[in-house]
Amino acid sequence: MPSLSEKGSWIRPAAWTIVILTGVLFRAFIIHGLPREMEICEADFSAFYSGGTLAGSPQLYSPDAAFAAQDKAIGCHNQNIIFIKPPFYALLMWPFAQLPFFPAFYLFRALVLGGVALFLWMWPGNRWAAAAACAWSVPLATTFTVGQDVIFVLVAVMGAYRMLRSGREFAAGGLLGLCAIKFHLFLLLPVLLLRGRLWKTVAGGAAVGAVWFAMCFAAAGPHWISLYRTALADPRMNPSAHNMANLRGLFGYNSPWTLPAAAVVAVLCGYLIWRGPLEVALAAVLAGGVLITPHNTVSDATLFLPGLLLARRMEPAAARAVAAFALTPLYVFLPAGALQVAVLAIIVAAVWMVHRRPMPFRACIGEAR
Repeated sequence: MPSLSEKGSWIRPAAWTIVILTGVLFRAFIIHGLPREMEICEADFSAFYSGGTLAGSPQLYSPDAAFAAQDKAIGCHNQNIIFIKPPFYALLMWPFAQLPFFPAFYLFRALVLGGVALFLWMWPGNRWAAAAACAWSVPLATTFTVGQDVIFVLVAVMGAYRMLRSGREFAAGGLLGLCAIKFHLFLLLPVLLLRGRLWKTVAGGAAVGAVWFAMCFAAAGPHWISLYRTALADPRMNPSAHNMANLRGLFGYNSPWTLPAAAVVAVLCGYLIWRGPLEVALAAVLAGGVLITPHNTVSDATLFLPGLLLARRMEPAAARAVAAFALTPLYVFLPAGALQVAVLAIIVAAVWMVHRRPMPFRACIGEAR
């Protein structure tokens, strides 16, 4: 006769499944109701698609050429949707640009879902909780809706974590090198590499970086550096602060508080990277990079997920509550910047915990061997 615990063993998975499916269906309902202009014309994938169309052309960073490509493919464009990725990214998008726009867009969305599945498979903690967080995550939902690529960065970081845990430092560097598609979010990565003396990881990243560097010449010609610098100066890449998940989105685009706050965040996250265990250090690299970077979007807050999921196991009950709240979409009903404030509060709590019990970094490297 089965025991009471065996009889009730299905209740917890069933409850998690209901929570996950409800989140997925809720997001599907929202996407289904979006007007075409918002779902297609303002999708970030439109810029990626135009970049793939213009790969190898001297007009790669021409807004007019991008708008013309988008008008031809989908019949509309948004003035702020321009290609500002490194030139090599245009070559990565070239295969998509060989397809009609809508099949390419849906294929990219399918790859985003595949990235979510990979993240959940590699997540070392409670996968039910991680799946529920993904199902209800506003940044991740936005990533899928607009066709952003930040989930691939998260997967690469998780892969690097697994490689470091198993002692394959060069392979970890190769995976971190893939994160160059969003290099501006990894301003704190050098602290991690220096702290762990991960020279093989640096070599692996440099090998991938050399490939990216060579591809830039193929994509935009010998003067790609100056062309790319000009593209990054285009004010259209930062249309509004409220769409950013960084300190600019918290304080305002031209606030004098942004730089001092960025310095404080860099110090706090640097401390976590220098004194914390590997998983905490990597989460601090991601969270700190998103907060202090001058440019990002709501989608990039997807990189907060590891830190928020880890925070569910923190000692202070208040920190666990803040993390649980930030993993739901409820913060959108609060003033702009609420998510950033929650992450900052968790960073402070994490500094307090790591200060009490620092862990040798090398103890986490190669421990699975």
